[in-house]
Amino acid sequence: VNFCENDLASGFLQKYKINVPEGQNAANCEGCSITMELIFEGEAWLSIAFSEDGKMIGSEAVIGIPGSIPQKYMLGGYDVSVIQLMPEEQQTLTDASITATNGQTIMKFTKLMSEPGEIEILFGDNEFLWAHGSDATLAYHGNNRAAFILDLAAVGVAIGEEGATNPTDPPVEVEDNRGNVPNAIQGLGGGQDCTVKFCENELTTGFLQKYRINVPDGQAPETCDGCTIDMELIYDGEAWVSIGFSLNGRMIGSEAVIGIPGSTTLKYNLNGYTDNLVQPMPQEQQTLTDASTVFQNGQTIMKFTKIMKEPGEVEILFGDNDFLWAHGSAPALTYHASRSAFVLNLSSGAAQEVTAPNKGLWLAHGVILFLAWGVFVPFAVQASLLRKLLPEGGIWFQIHRGLNT
Repeated sequence: VNFCENDLASGFLQKYKINVPEGQNAANCEGCSITMELIFEGEAWLSIAFSEDGKMIGSEAVIGIPGSIPQKYMLGGYDVSVIQLMPEEQQTLTDASITATNGQTIMKFTKLMSEPGEIEILFGDNEFLWAHGSDATLAYHGNNRAAFILDLAAVGVAIGEEGATNPTDPPVEVEDNRGNVPNAIQGLGGGQDCTVKFCENELTTGFLQKYRINVPDGQAPETCDGCTIDMELIYDGEAWVSIGFSLNGRMIGSEAVIGIPGSTTLKYNLNGYTDNLVQPMPQEQQTLTDASTVFQNGQTIMKFTKIMKEPGEVEILFGDNDFLWAHGSAPALTYHASRSAFVLNLSSGAAQEVTAPNKGLWLAHGVILFLAWGVFVPFAVQASLLRKLLPEGGIWFQIHRGLNT
């Protein structure tokens, strides 16, 4: 009925309304559309994207550039050259406009929620991405982007951004830096062997991670039984600090080591966004060794050694790992002052991009697709059309069925 609002970031507002045709139900709607408005304080290109996994690559977006008409794009990669317009037949937006007036850039459009071959916008939880530029030319967004979850069935319940519409919602970040910048995987130590020396990774300004893999004699790190990781977090200031281990780069369901100055450094289950749902693991799982968190010389330093593979816990791999970092604004464990997700490859001390899809599997998929639709199906159709030229007795049907199956 009315527009709902969601603060994407300071000076960047999202407004939206679901349009349900008469006789339809929003939860199972044929022809439902969403009217959206983005209002940015300043002049810049604006974007709202629709995703299946909260990552940039493979998502679809509506991008508006002042002086032109907002259009639908495929996000094929991180470089502007692979941000491609969808074909003309998919440019189905209505009432689309973007203007820069009175110090604001305002983009408006109406989009069908379910369109063939495109990511569906659900009357429920949706993975969205927002971004804006620093001016009206479409270029790299820098840090002006994030992922968030928006529940369209719950009157604007947004998860992922501080300042969500519903003040009772937990302000939890679902940002995943892997899908936003080409060098999102941080430098891992400049080519060092991280089984010999400590490698370093700057999590953010004033927050450093150091780590080393300990491989028992006679073991190989790739298939190691009993490998451990020494980790040290150094934060400029006095606050609780945390490093989390995740299967998907998100907080809920992940596990973490949290250090509070003056207290015991422990392993926690991250069951939710509020303090009472961040719970220490049972005593039998508190297997950290040489664990400490101290505040000295203006820095909070947490150290621990953790077994990389423990029963019932997220395994730390000698390869790509989804990690989460966070720290507070004071020693008391409360809502984090800063946090992010990142991917770290422990197999070497060198920076690397996110692993590309298996090209061999893609090639096999393409070959099979060609044989199925370019060879077998046409011959199956011809067997039916030319049945009179084939011997009697249903041989045409046997050929038709065999080629189709």
